[in-house]
Amino acid sequence: MLISNYARAEVPLLERLINITFEAERIDVALRKISQQGNFTFSYNPSVIDAGRLVNGSFNGATVREILDELFRGSVQYKARGTYIILTKGQAATSANTRTFSGYVVDESTGARLKDVSVYDPVSLSSAVTDAYGYFQIKVDKPPADLMLAVKKKNYSDTVVAVPSGKTNLLKIPISANEHKIETLADSVAEKVKRFWETKVLSLNPTNIENITDTIYRTTQVSLFPYIGTNHRLSGNVINDYSFNIFGGYSRGVRKLEIGTLFNIDRDQVDGFQFAGAFNAVGGKVSAMQMAGLANLNLDSVKGAQFAGLINLNWNSSQKFSGAGLVNVTNGNATGVQVAGQGNFTMGSQKGPHIAGLFNIATRDAGPVQAAGLFNFAGGEIGGAQVGLINIAPGKVSGVQVAGLFNYATKINGVQVGFLNVADSVHGVPLGFMSFVLKGYHKIEISADEVFYTNLAFRTGVHQFYNIFTAGVKPGSFEEDEIFWTFGYGIGTSPRLTKWLNLNIDITTSQIVKGNNFDAINLLNKVFVGVEFEPAKKIGLALGVTVNGQVTDSTYGQYPELFTDYIPDIKYDHTYSNDLNLKMWWGGKVGLRFL
Repeated sequence: MLISNYARAEVPLLERLINITFEAERIDVALRKISQQGNFTFSYNPSVIDAGRLVNGSFNGATVREILDELFRGSVQYKARGTYIILTKGQAATSANTRTFSGYVVDESTGARLKDVSVYDPVSLSSAVTDAYGYFQIKVDKPPADLMLAVKKKNYSDTVVAVPSGKTNLLKIPISANEHKIETLADSVAEKVKRFWETKVLSLNPTNIENITDTIYRTTQVSLFPYIGTNHRLSGNVINDYSFNIFGGYSRGVRKLEIGTLFNIDRDQVDGFQFAGAFNAVGGKVSAMQMAGLANLNLDSVKGAQFAGLINLNWNSSQKFSGAGLVNVTNGNATGVQVAGQGNFTMGSQKGPHIAGLFNIATRDAGPVQAAGLFNFAGGEIGGAQVGLINIAPGKVSGVQVAGLFNYATKINGVQVGFLNVADSVHGVPLGFMSFVLKGYHKIEISADEVFYTNLAFRTGVHQFYNIFTAGVKPGSFEEDEIFWTFGYGIGTSPRLTKWLNLNIDITTSQIVKGNNFDAINLLNKVFVGVEFEPAKKIGLALGVTVNGQVTDSTYGQYPELFTDYIPDIKYDHTYSNDLNLKMWWGGKVGLRFL
């Protein structure tokens, strides 16, 4: 009994179920019996009811509300407070402009009261949603004599109820389940994501969204906040031509213009211009222009221009132009211009210019331009240019990579320009301080010339253009207290003449150092013109002539003797006004190359 009373206490007083029969019962006695069975107390002024009136009726599983409605027929009003139901004299059921209707929505087959059912007037857009006990109450402004209420619930057939002009008691509306809808509820992953967006992110009233699938059109709506406006509780079901939101608004869609001081939320498509002081959130496609002080958040694609102070987020694709102070994020393809203060992130292909202060990321193809102050990444092919501090393209680049620091691409069909370039293969030219191409040109060279008989060099790049890192030691310097050595850098080209013969043209410059003395400039500059024979795979012999130029400081008197075993014929010796001296002579080089 204790458990039964506790369970009853959880049910609102007016929704408690009563089984009772009256046969010529005084109304005051009838109320006392109802209150005893329902475990509550009636409170009323004796003048409110005619205590001696006799009533008849049999009620089986009826709610307290339904019994009172039958007993009084609108002459008494009732409301629950704590453990009391308070009865007061009934007001006029109708006024000049408004009528109130209430009732229950039940399952036609089972008789069960249904919660979360949408009940609305298609003309005024006044609406209500049934509570956990199937009860609703709706106020309709200026109702016509032939008022029709639409009743809708997900997985149930749509129902329209005619309400007579003199109707004052409770409505009981049966609706039937739609078995076909129940059997086809399986959604794809994408549909589930969209459903989550619509019902959790873009929906402020998910019940009406789920229940009412037909579209309602209005020319203009004005709102203070969502649901406080001319579209009432059906705002999420209405498409407007013009939408004006004093602070913020919510609708199904807009066809021409929407302005919100703070925000605009649209479940479906926006085909016109949309402006918001803070943010715009749209579930469908956006055409024309979208502007927000902070963010534009869209579930579908954007086919116009976007401007946001912080972020543009597009779940599907973006076209034409997206500009954001912080970042542009596109889950699909981006086929227009994207400009962001920090970054552009595209989960699909990028087919328009991407320009960002920090980074551009496209998980698939990119082009024609990715330009960022820090980092560019494209997961697929690039058909254009990547420009940034660091560029990474795991796929093919048909165009140019320009980086202040580092370029990487699997295949290059064009040009790499950067401090450090790395690629698997290059059909073009990598230009930089160092370029390494796995299927390119890389040689280790041991050589001798007329000054340094022991030189080691590493050549890396492609035949058209490679970098040279070189070092050497002067003959006999190992026996001295301080070693006479050199280190330097250069560039070269090696066009193929035949399958086993290459032409070599190299330009190098090296600093000559005694011990660790770097006090003065002592540069040895060489232009080498020669050939490379490759009698066997990964082995080559190089020989050729050099034009040499030594640059020294004429005011420094502690240079070591450069020529000891062989003294070349100096063809040019001149000291310039800046005290630099240049000596030039002809020489030669022979070397053995590996790799």
